[in-house]
Amino acid sequence: MDDLAQIRALMSVRPPTPEVVAEGRARLTAAFQEPLRETVSREPVLPEPTVGRIRRAIRAARWTALGAGLLGVAATTAVVLSQGAPDPAPTRSVATLSAKDVFLAAANSTVKMPTTGKYWVRKAVNGRRLDSPDKRYRLVKTTAVESWVPRAPGGRAWTITQEQGIVPATPEDEKAWRAAGSPRSWTYPDRKITLHAEPGERQAVWNDTGKPMTLLDTPMTPQALKALPTTPEGMRTYLEKVVADGYGAEPVNMNANVFQYGTQLVMDFPVSAEVRAAVYRMCAVLPGVKSLGTVTDPLGRTGQAVGFQEGAAARTRFVLDTATGRPLASESANSYRGELIESYAAVSSLTWTDEEPDLPTKQSPQDRPAD
Repeated sequence: MDDLAQIRALMSVRPPTPEVVAEGRARLTAAFQEPLRETVSREPVLPEPTVGRIRRAIRAARWTALGAGLLGVAATTAVVLSQGAPDPAPTRSVATLSAKDVFLAAANSTVKMPTTGKYWVRKAVNGRRLDSPDKRYRLVKTTAVESWVPRAPGGRAWTITQEQGIVPATPEDEKAWRAAGSPRSWTYPDRKITLHAEPGERQAVWNDTGKPMTLLDTPMTPQALKALPTTPEGMRTYLEKVVADGYGAEPVNMNANVFQYGTQLVMDFPVSAEVRAAVYRMCAVLPGVKSLGTVTDPLGRTGQAVGFQEGAAARTRFVLDTATGRPLASESANSYRGELIESYAAVSSLTWTDEEPDLPTKQSPQDRPAD
């Protein structure tokens, strides 16, 4: 029986009785409540991340075309793992597919995306939860990001960003925010920054190097993308080399890194359907990956979530549409110096186009922010 037949067989099982449904829902609710309570904890007791994880946070912020302003000024040193999550509540379901079934279903359903056009365009919303300076409540900061990468060698790549504003994270946080006087700006002396509640103006940075995209410092040129392996074994070998080259002799959790950079590859780069399927089949048998059931992503879309817990201090969740194989969001939570850091990237569009980017007035070269 092939993979697709196994999925069909699983999905065609006779529905359970109402009593079984009720018991299953109760178990699912109990299973998910504990990790969610950890995520929103005001005083996390998670251990400090290692130096390696802090370095990974800095490297992970470089993934995109141009790599500038992805989460705005506030996220300069705080992006952790891939990106991370608010606390979307999982949708209750009668039966939860295993992580293997989720990835195999996505691999067998992966659709081919357009491959012709002048630019490859990725549109996403990046978000981050952070404490207020006085630690009395948490805030959510979001940024719209567009990456325009030219097909032609030597062409100019663009990243266009716009801060979408800052709001209290939950109704409970909103009450604490109002009790604090409903401030519209927050100054963090230790980070030497001030954040504002109002949306910012659009700005763009450009890159003329011909290498606007990297995966853990590995340039993802058109030639490199075409040469990506299309088998799960080949993809595992490729990603292990990327991790080894990126970290050198530094000890790392290889399975965690392979999961992180594999899912990042399908979310952030113009890879073929065959490459996406290879990543999914690789993740289907990757030790440590667990199914988290049906969830709602940060943009309100329903998808299947799979996660990887790296020790007690870091969690990563990847949400995808198993009917099309399209990645939806990558989310994570981590503890650093006593602060819980949560962030996410939710992709709204991955496509090729012959259109030109709608560039804002504020522009600057890479590594020299417009503001």
